[in-house]
Amino acid sequence: MNGFKFLLKFSYRNLLRSPKRTIILILSLSLGTGFIIWDLNFANSGSKEVMKEFLAQYAGEYHITHKEYYKLDNKKEFNNFKIITDDEIQDKNLITFSTRRVTAPIFVSGEKKTLGVLLTGLETEKETKLTTLARAVTVGNFLNPLNEKEIVLGKRLANRIEVNVGDEVAVIGQALDGSVANELMRVVGLIDFGGGDLEESLAFTQIKSAQELLVMTPDQYHQRVDFNMKDETVPKIEGLAVTIWTDILPEIGVSVKFVDNFTWLVSIIIVMVISLGLSNSLMITFLEREQEFQCLNIIGAKTTWVTVSLMIEVFLLGTIAIMLGTLLGHISTTYFHHYPFNIQFFTGGKPIIMGGMIIQPLVRIYPVLEYYWKVPVMIYLFLLTTMIYPLIRVIRRSKNAI
Repeated sequence: MNGFKFLLKFSYRNLLRSPKRTIILILSLSLGTGFIIWDLNFANSGSKEVMKEFLAQYAGEYHITHKEYYKLDNKKEFNNFKIITDDEIQDKNLITFSTRRVTAPIFVSGEKKTLGVLLTGLETEKETKLTTLARAVTVGNFLNPLNEKEIVLGKRLANRIEVNVGDEVAVIGQALDGSVANELMRVVGLIDFGGGDLEESLAFTQIKSAQELLVMTPDQYHQRVDFNMKDETVPKIEGLAVTIWTDILPEIGVSVKFVDNFTWLVSIIIVMVISLGLSNSLMITFLEREQEFQCLNIIGAKTTWVTVSLMIEVFLLGTIAIMLGTLLGHISTTYFHHYPFNIQFFTGGKPIIMGGMIIQPLVRIYPVLEYYWKVPVMIYLFLLTTMIYPLIRVIRRSKNAI
């Protein structure tokens, strides 16, 4: 035990022999550690905040539907004849943060042109509380829950069929009883999704109007869409299907996973670069002390003793740097938690269009506890690896090694 204390004291004093170099090594490693922790927290929180902003606009966290509503291999295709009711949902708490929707592929006809779109019947009052869809209406108004036979169109769709707010359009489709569904609806608003494709493929009306159009009873609907963004757990409902957003929007889910994995890859590369620089500095430091090591060998110090002392030096150096870096990473994360980061900083002030929808998120960075131990462990592993070659060179060059 006394021998270890002496080694510890000996190694600590060696760090102070060249304070400028020690400070530079500690700063480089600590700044790298702090940046990696902040970057991982930012990437994790950024992905979640962006997705919450996007999902809160229309798609939702998950959909509760009939088991045969969505096709197993392609959620873009659905069976419009598969409906559900609230009686089939055992846990009534799920109703609090979810809204019913009736969907139907229909034709919308203006004076000069007819186009196929997806009509969605909405519980208007709940939609305005749980979603941000109403904010996307830039011309006219959103649906009035007290009215019927109103319709909101995407701007591009309205331009293509040449209709404006206040005009009537003919809605034609197939009812669930097999008859031809048709109705005249008045355009009350136009939705601006930033010019994406969804502006051309979606239309919205009150759920009661959609149910009457499709010959459905007031308690029947196609989807119950959940918007409880604080709870990411997905329920299991006997007899019904629960489809999460990553399955409904697989192309966006893959993009989010790619960004998260790429952030980890960049972090590993940063650690490798810092470690290689540290390895080079250690090599120079060890070679400069070659005569010292030879003297230690001559007076009886074994090569293993010298090797262990050098390892303790690097361990002390790494520990100080990682502790400082972890503190810096946490401070920067906490700062941007209280002062959200505007992600448009990376886009030159332009809004982001995702999945055909425009989003303008402020990223509030949340600390993820696992990063505070995963990053230090990763850095220690790289430090251990970078020590191997300098130590081997020192041992080989020691002429009087015992």
